Amino acid sequence: MVQPEIEIQSRFQEESQIVVKWLSRLHQCLQDQSPGLFKEAIARTKLSNEQLRSGEGLTQEHFDASMDFVRRQFPDIIFRFMRELDLHDLGMLGYAVLSCPTVGKGLSLMARYLELTSDRYTEDQFVEGNFHVIRPASTWRHLGEDESIAEDCLCGNWQAVRLMLGPESDYHGAQAHFAYAPPAHHDAYHAYFEPCNVHFDAKHTELKIPLTWLERPVTTANVMVSDVTASICERLLGPGRTARVDTARSVRRLLLSRPGKKMLRLEEAAEELRMSTAQLRKRLYRAGTSYKSIVLEVRMKLAQHYLESTHLSIQEIAYLLDYSQPGPFSRAFKKYFGYPPNALRKETHSISSPAL
Repeated sequence: MVQPEIEIQSRFQEESQIVVKWLSRLHQCLQDQSPGLFKEAIARTKLSNEQLRSGEGLTQEHFDASMDFVRRQFPDIIFRFMRELDLHDLGMLGYAVLSCPTVGKGLSLMARYLELTSDRYTEDQFVEGNFHVIRPASTWRHLGEDESIAEDCLCGNWQAVRLMLGPESDYHGAQAHFAYAPPAHHDAYHAYFEPCNVHFDAKHTELKIPLTWLERPVTTANVMVSDVTASICERLLGPGRTARVDTARSVRRLLLSRPGKKMLRLEEAAEELRMSTAQLRKRLYRAGTSYKSIVLEVRMKLAQHYLESTHLSIQEIAYLLDYSQPGPFSRAFKKYFGYPPNALRKETHSISSPAL
């Protein structure tokens, strides 16, 4: 019983040290333009000066909160931050990635770290044609943060690929897709991903890397060191929560990557997940659920988010969730939560607008 506790503690310590380095990079990015903004961002996280000095007790959430605050004044901050980021800033994980024999192995290690430390989004990684695809999906708590999550995920993976392949490599052939309109700082996207093709208003937010790149050697690869560092990382990270992503979770990810768009039919979802309709239905049955149940769950969670966080009318929300009329949506919502959607809207408004 002692060994697992030591390993978990070690992972938390490693994560804390990584966050210290990232906050230091963020501080460097802001020194010239807004030196006081970093202090304001740190104050919002309620971290003490002692914690920053010692590097104890810091988590990915502390960094995410700081970055979110800075983004409000500098929307392009993630692009500037990532340009300065080095894989050595990831501590032992960074050394392991840089020592990996191939880019594919390095990306796999990076995905494991994200899985264990971030609660904002998860990543689906799969093969589609001649591409290795990396696609983020927001978690329930962070619905509505699609743009910042897209930037974090695609920028981070693109920087990792570039650092693994080295500056002399040819980066033509990759593609960065964003499922929203070009933001005001769209020039930062094109400059950061160059010569990678950037597409807005895409069907999915995803980074598409030529499949052959996964077999390319990491420029700093050291097989002997890789075995040692990978072994240490395995002990630090421990068993992944989703070493084999279950089918139900894959369906939720798929549906959440398409908020505000037509809900997929079972056959369409099966095609997207690269399995037959019968396979998908059977796997969900074994997991104790059904495609219909998951669609309802996703619709209702999205509805709750829209009601609490936007000023969209109930009719607009119904259409966003692919209901032909507001009536069926309202009835489904009441059956699921036990109260109608307008009751949640009124309660949310009364809390956010207290009487003077």
